[in-house]
Amino acid sequence: MRKEREKYYLLKSVQMFVDELRLLEENDTVLVGVSGGPDSVALLQLLLELKNIYTLTLVVAHLEHGIRGLESKEQASFVSDLAEKLGLKSVVLYVDVPKRCHEMKSSLEEAARIVRYTFFKETAKKIGATKIALGHTANDQSETLLMRLIRGSGLEGLASMRPKRDFSPSVIRPLLNTYRKDILAYLKEKNIAYCTDSSNQEISCLRNKIRLKLIPLLEKEYNPNIVATLRRTASILSEKREWIASILKQESKKCFHYGSDNCLIMDLPYFSSQPLALQRELIRCAVQKVTLKHYKLDYTKVCLALDWVKKGKSKCFSLSDKLYLRKADDTLLIEQKRKKPLHESKVFCYKLHVPGHTWIPEVNIRIQATILDWSEIKGEFNPEKAYLDASSLHFPLYVRSRRAGDRFSPLGLEGTKKLKNFFIDAKITRGKREQIPLVVSDKTIVWVLGMRIAGPFKVTQKTKKVLLLEKMR
Repeated sequence: MRKEREKYYLLKSVQMFVDELRLLEENDTVLVGVSGGPDSVALLQLLLELKNIYTLTLVVAHLEHGIRGLESKEQASFVSDLAEKLGLKSVVLYVDVPKRCHEMKSSLEEAARIVRYTFFKETAKKIGATKIALGHTANDQSETLLMRLIRGSGLEGLASMRPKRDFSPSVIRPLLNTYRKDILAYLKEKNIAYCTDSSNQEISCLRNKIRLKLIPLLEKEYNPNIVATLRRTASILSEKREWIASILKQESKKCFHYGSDNCLIMDLPYFSSQPLALQRELIRCAVQKVTLKHYKLDYTKVCLALDWVKKGKSKCFSLSDKLYLRKADDTLLIEQKRKKPLHESKVFCYKLHVPGHTWIPEVNIRIQATILDWSEIKGEFNPEKAYLDASSLHFPLYVRSRRAGDRFSPLGLEGTKKLKNFFIDAKITRGKREQIPLVVSDKTIVWVLGMRIAGPFKVTQKTKKVLLLEKMR
């Protein structure tokens, strides 16, 4: 009876992990990454045992990376034969990773990782897979934590691998809570063959050195359960990471505001009032929102940026060769550098004080903002004043310089037109265009100072509260 329980222990353990985190759903098409090693072979066998429970469609994927010559080819043949024996479709691709490594100017390990994940994602999309299953184990998780700790990493890195990454398709790791010794026992019990990767014994690779040298030392001299301890630590840090991500999502809504050209505007007083750890995360989050990708901003650069926000006298701080920070009154702008940037002395963006006045030193103009009742409106036309329906506006408002691609809905005209064409029609010379501020609500131009308001914000008979903006010298 005991032997029977042990036989099904791993399957039940994996199924509980899968159900707890909802890694699999009914009718999933799963692309299974199989290298031929014990972990991935066990993953494939376990998914086969769970196939009927979730009504899964399984497809095997293998990348022959060409790193170990004949051994790589034999391993690819092993995976193809295994898939055929199990009655599964397989996709095997050869890529000269050493050559790609030279082209990418990266380590062999990093090049192999990038090529492998690219292959999995592209193949998954071709076959319509809903999940990509990978055979990373609790031991891999422990090794990853140690490796990132040694190289230097924050919470995001130390939390290590996620059981599920919500890409399209999702990447899942059903064995991330399973130890390698249990996997080997499972394969032995079922008499399942697998390949041994000789490169896993090469000490020159940091991960191998950690697995073969450091972890045995820690087990012997400090903690015999170090792998379990590290896995548990990674799990705790992962929970903290998710918690912080939820807080960051809430705080970014309070702190961020989009300008045009994907420029991100941050409320500087609010940002400065936050704890230092949250300021760091807000900077990283803002950069990712502007670049629209997971842009890695290292710890040193974030520290320098925060120091500049507090003490810097210059108007700009370079985050990278493509990004910069700009301080403007009580706002902080994060923008992508232009190939042909606008004149720096004329680029500005300030939050409009309502009610109150806002000074724009770049063009030597002050804007006075007043809230009025509809009955207080005076009927005279004055291009230096703008009467706006307060209920149609999204606060806070900003006053900024023009940007490439700006469009405007001039009062009296249907639809929108390019701001550039609006200036041309009004015979405004190119030099003077840089000196005309724009009041914006979200990304929409509300008032071109001294010229015209936008039609959607005009005062009507239904208006109750009016925002009066006055241009003053």
